[in-house]
This record gives sequence, structure tokens and C-alpha cells, in this order.
Amino acid sequence: MGKVVRCSIIIYDDFDNVLIAERGKKNERTWGIFGKEIKGKETDEKCINKAIDKDLKCTIFDLKPFKDYTLENNDILRVFTGTVKEYITCHKTISNTKWIAKNKLNDYNFNEEELKILQDFFYELI
Repeated sequence: MGKVVRCSIIIYDDFDNVLIAERGKKNERTWGIFGKEIKGKETDEKCINKAIDKDLKCTIFDLKPFKDYTLENNDILRVFTGTVKEYITCHKTISNTKWIAKNKLNDYNFNEEELKILQDFFYELI
């Protein structure tokens, strides 16, 4: 098995809605969750906290590992879950955020990887 090279987080609320963000150029915008690549000797948790601090300028609570996904070159994408309990301020690269429920997944343009992660998350809630 490869090493963990990226971390992502599913931010959810008390009603099991998930926070997603819209990014990209005007005609190529996609929705997704939050995360970034691990740099240097960063731990997984530090990586996620840095990503959230940059993208949302807030603190994550109840951070828990969710699932590992194997990428094309056998490297690992580690996904966490967590909550926010304070006001968020989005980075300039984020054009919009929304809280969505399971039945709204198909209403948004996600890349395949993030759609699979969200489907897995909602499936585990059943």
C-alpha cells in the first residue's frame, strides 16, 4: 500500500447535511469538499486543519478518520469527518458554499472522486 499524500474532510451538521464549495473559472466551476496535499512531514490532522484554516478560516471539531481511498499510483487519499461550530469566512478561490442533503447530490457538478466519497458518507448514515 502507498503512503497518504492527500487529505480531505467531509464537514457535516446536526442534520447530516454536508458543506460543499464551488470553485473554478466561470464556465468550468465544480463543487467539492475540502482538502489539500500533504507537504513535508505534516501529519494528516495538521494537513486538514491547514486546509480548513485557509479555505474557511474556522476551527474543525469532532475530527475523525472516515475512509482511505487508493489513488491511481497506489498513493492514499485519507478522508476525515468533522463539524464547524462557528462562522465561516471563505477564501477568495471559493465562489459559493452550500449545505446539501443526500437527496441533492445529483443537483451539483462534482468530480468522480468527490462524488464517490460523498456517496459513501451518505450510505454509511443509513
